[in-house]
Amino acid sequence: MATMVDYVLAARESFEERPLTRVDSLVLSWLAYCRFSDEHDTASLAGVRIAELGEASIRSKLVANLHDVYNSSLLLQALAVSPRFADVRACLHLSDSDADEGRQFSATSFALPGGGTYVAFMGTDNTTLGWKENFRLICTTAIPAQRMAAAYLWQVAEQVEGPLWVGGHSKGGSLAVYAAAMADDDTRARIVQCFSHDGPGLHPALREAPGWHDDVALDKTVPRESMVGMLFERSQEQIVVVRSSEEGFMQHSPFSWQVRGNDFVVEQGLSYDTWRLSRRLNDYLSELGPEGCASVAEQLGWLVDATGEMTFSGLIRRWSSNRQAMEAALAAAPEAERRSFEEAMDELVATLLLGSKTELGIGAPETPQATSDAASRKLDDLSAHVNDRLSRIDEFLGR
Repeated sequence: MATMVDYVLAARESFEERPLTRVDSLVLSWLAYCRFSDEHDTASLAGVRIAELGEASIRSKLVANLHDVYNSSLLLQALAVSPRFADVRACLHLSDSDADEGRQFSATSFALPGGGTYVAFMGTDNTTLGWKENFRLICTTAIPAQRMAAAYLWQVAEQVEGPLWVGGHSKGGSLAVYAAAMADDDTRARIVQCFSHDGPGLHPALREAPGWHDDVALDKTVPRESMVGMLFERSQEQIVVVRSSEEGFMQHSPFSWQVRGNDFVVEQGLSYDTWRLSRRLNDYLSELGPEGCASVAEQLGWLVDATGEMTFSGLIRRWSSNRQAMEAALAAAPEAERRSFEEAMDELVATLLLGSKTELGIGAPETPQATSDAASRKLDDLSAHVNDRLSRIDEFLGR
């Protein structure tokens, strides 16, 4: 089955002949991970044509340390000679990270031939700084990268004319949704579509913040076994589930997402196990409460710091020694903090394996609303079962 690299190689129509699609969005979202520097002239409004980024020596620098160097290089090579993408200009690139503030932010805009701009936000890269910021996505207040995303979108809208598309992969998708929803009326009126490719949802408290708008046209895609993209999502109704050639967490890689024609191969729904686990995780975070979530996010952050690792790959590669460093840091922590963290982790494991308090009806008041919510959960559960079976049938029949 084709991937987004195959899609780029086959695409012949211009963006004027065929408007931007969700597959185009994923392609440009992945480009936002590239290590653009001053030598590429991508920070200016004029920017640089993607065709100029295909040379091997340039590609190797742009994709260095990305999650999938090989496929990222293939994608850049294909884009450079693509009739559809070669004349797209990467511009207004901004990268701003601060370890002390716990902020990692990068965004790149892409001027489309014929008019319009795609604003792409980078997701989580291989640095532990990015992963520590991810932990804070479970908190009720906006993280630094979200505030920067909103400011960046406003700055781009001030400098370019025409329609806007906004998107990103992973954390980048979450940043795109936040930026679009917090945009002023004039900017939002120009946004044709906001894309989130397996991006985490937003804490419900953020949707109640001053300046938030729910009228953004959102196109959200997640793979069938998504856990990242289902964070804070309570329903599959507004989500497009795509087929992946990988299993489990590896489905988060967009190079595994299968393409047919000009769109992804769309599934009937999430796998039932994924749906159940994601719902239990969301219940856990809700039951943990704002203070509990903030505490867990902070504790996970300083445990990562205790390893001294600067990259996530290094953290995993030397897991045995890093685990010992984490255990030593936890043992040296004040007793109250250690007990709080251990209890939170025990509760997480119990919730994922046995069910949440909400699911099991523990402590739930017997009210009409509680009865209605329980019935709704059962219907959602039945729907997830049916969609899972239908997806398996489609895959078996080769559809």
